[in-house]
Amino acid sequence: MGARTLFLSRGLKAPGWYRCALPALALGCDWVAYGGEPPDLEVGYGRSQRELSVADLAAYDVIVVQQPAGTGWLGLIREWQRKGIVVLADIDDYLRGVSKRTDHDFAGKYTKSRLEEYELCLRAVDGVICSTPWLAQRYRSLNPATYVCQNGLDLKRYALTRPERSHVGVGWSGATGHTKAIVPWLRELQALMREREDVHFISVGQGFATMFEAEFGRRALTVPFAALEVYPSAMTLFDVALAPAGANNFFRGKSDLRWLEASALGIPTIADPVVYPEIEHGVTGFHASRPAEMREILAELVADEDLRRRVGAAAKADVSERRSFQVTSRQWVDVLQAVGAAAAAA
Repeated sequence: MGARTLFLSRGLKAPGWYRCALPALALGCDWVAYGGEPPDLEVGYGRSQRELSVADLAAYDVIVVQQPAGTGWLGLIREWQRKGIVVLADIDDYLRGVSKRTDHDFAGKYTKSRLEEYELCLRAVDGVICSTPWLAQRYRSLNPATYVCQNGLDLKRYALTRPERSHVGVGWSGATGHTKAIVPWLRELQALMREREDVHFISVGQGFATMFEAEFGRRALTVPFAALEVYPSAMTLFDVALAPAGANNFFRGKSDLRWLEASALGIPTIADPVVYPEIEHGVTGFHASRPAEMREILAELVADEDLRRRVGAAAKADVSERRSFQVTSRQWVDVLQAVGAAAAAA
């Protein structure tokens, strides 16, 4: 791409992998994780030609920093800009939506003053990169130079064999903030499990399967939070994946990663149509807006192995063609070139 570009991820969790590490790998750019905030910023593990210090960051032409917030970050962004560095912010959540979730473990961290600190930084940077069109529309009011770069997958991590079994595993994977959305779907799943002894429930991450253990015993399995590398193998326990959502901005700001990951393993997904618009209903997955609608589709999938295989295979082919990180990295190329051209013209 010409310009020396650094992706600076906020820690080493999943968002840093999808939003910084994978694009950097695809584009041949450097990537490092940061902790703390300026003036106490630290940089550590990543992928670069040599070990980097905070002072070394000023040698880059373009810096993509994940979710900067605070007066310290604001000062550093402006310092970099004075040196001619193009600074971009990446964000893949609607933070004002997080703050309103009573079932989100970290909602309390997003106070009014903290949200204002995030938004000050988003106004200051040369551009904002979002993971979905909806997010870009919301954040464009803060910064008109806002773009969309969708999440992509490292498909080799999902090149796994799902074991044969005599039951149908219905699964959900994810973290905090989903309780209110999933509980109505779980009630329908419980009713189906009472009718069919060959249906099991597996939760990966947030422990929703613990709600099933008293009644269903070994037919309920909780896989606790683990390293990102473990998630694909844990998901091989699924035959059908669930992806409910709620009618609020927290969910409208979410990307479709849950469908991408299940599809990469050939697992059909029943998902909310607002959050997962790229699913072609009945072909690469299923849309369900209401719990009863999900129950009807799930019952059909449980009873029809050929349907599960057919839709899972179509989903895998679709995601492999359009949403590998090598393919989605082209969006990053377009954005970085557009921002670079605008900076040069200015």
